[in-house]
Amino acid sequence: MNTKTLKSLTVAVSLVAGIGTSSMALSAVPTVEAVGRGAITTCPSITTTGQAQVYHSDKIVFMIANGNLQPLIAADFAALNAMPRLTELDIKIRDNPLAVADLKAKLLFFVGAANTVGNRALIKIVNVLYATAVCPKAP
Repeated sequence: MNTKTLKSLTVAVSLVAGIGTSSMALSAVPTVEAVGRGAITTCPSITTTGQAQVYHSDKIVFMIANGNLQPLIAADFAALNAMPRLTELDIKIRDNPLAVADLKAKLLFFVGAANTVGNRALIKIVNVLYATAVCPKAP
């Protein structure tokens, strides 16, 4: 085993041991969200919270190329594939600003399509816009 490999192995083992033994170890890498849910925002009652809450959503403008999308539920095949092709469409989904968004996965989940290589190839994301809603805080 050469010195470079031994050093790399030592660093890797040390990192794993340090992270494994620390209950406070947190990853600096954000999670990846792949589930798209509607961007419906309802502010909590002002009396139940002492702080303002901020909600973030994305508007994903996309197009579906010619071809059949495979649905999450087989019975949805006809409805899913009746969606317009080669036309700009959009969805509005909730977004976690502390996570990385897999936009195609979120989009496919939202419309009821499986997250497959074939389905991803049929989706073209044209634009992404965002909005925030700030709920009032208690006095």
